[in-house]
Amino acid sequence: MRFNEEEEEQKENERNLQSYAIGVEFPPQPQKLIVGYALTSKKKKSFLQPKLEILARNKGILFVAIDHKRPLSDQGPFDVVLHKLTGKEWRQILEDYRLEHPEVTVLDPPDCIQHVHNRQSMLQDVADLNLSNFYGTVGVPKQLVITKDPSSIPDAVRKAGLMLPLVAKPLVVDGSAKSHELSLAYDQFSLSKLDPPLVLQEFINHGGVLFKVYVVGEAIKVVRRFSLPDVNERELLNNHGVFRFPRVSCAAASADDADLDPCIAELPPRPLLERLARELRHRLGLRLFNIDMIREHGSRDRFYVIDINYFPGK
Repeated sequence: MRFNEEEEEQKENERNLQSYAIGVEFPPQPQKLIVGYALTSKKKKSFLQPKLEILARNKGILFVAIDHKRPLSDQGPFDVVLHKLTGKEWRQILEDYRLEHPEVTVLDPPDCIQHVHNRQSMLQDVADLNLSNFYGTVGVPKQLVITKDPSSIPDAVRKAGLMLPLVAKPLVVDGSAKSHELSLAYDQFSLSKLDPPLVLQEFINHGGVLFKVYVVGEAIKVVRRFSLPDVNERELLNNHGVFRFPRVSCAAASADDADLDPCIAELPPRPLLERLARELRHRLGLRLFNIDMIREHGSRDRFYVIDINYFPGK
């Protein structure tokens, strides 16, 4: 016992001498959390801002780039793998890595991400949830999937009982700008001008504002974004054709500081969002995603989820 105490005292003296030599205190070294990241150059530029890296470093989190030219298992060790790449080869690499390294947290499992890359399946869990409580209801707009033959769209819409106008979105979300473009079709005849595969959703007036609900584990943050404006009966009668829009809910369209009608600007109730996020985390198997949500205009407690995105931007 005495020998161990003397040995520890000697080590302590050596540490003090080293501290004195460099002119600083010798603090205990915190255990670092190593996050390996595999991101597109665009995502890396938008996500890994210097401010974030400094904040992470101060909290003992270190971001390390994953080298795509080397086997993933030969790199690390990592505590977390953060990724947003596409392709079957990358998905297989990650799946193999998860089996070989169950101790590493992969954000998020590739098969779960695939579920929200298809607009036919992404909202199904929200529809199945049929969330309704004291704070409001959450549903999804009535929608129809069209995979081919644009000329068949008018008849398919009529049979499905969808009401105009309709929002048209690409069926597959692949991270490209094109996959986030929207079209608004005002009349039956213009529907055949759309380009399948796509999803048609009934347009719901929502005061021109949507809520982006960011979910990171159990944490939630909500921001307002400007969206497509409401469509009244007169516009529906007088407008014809298909109107195309670029991505409408990006950070540049922030509505957080806008002078809005309080009935439109009021954020969804926190308990409702917490329940929705908790259920979707479980059902989707994701921990890093966002929900695009609207409130039906004229209602205070009727909400619709119109999109879900994995590892979103601002």
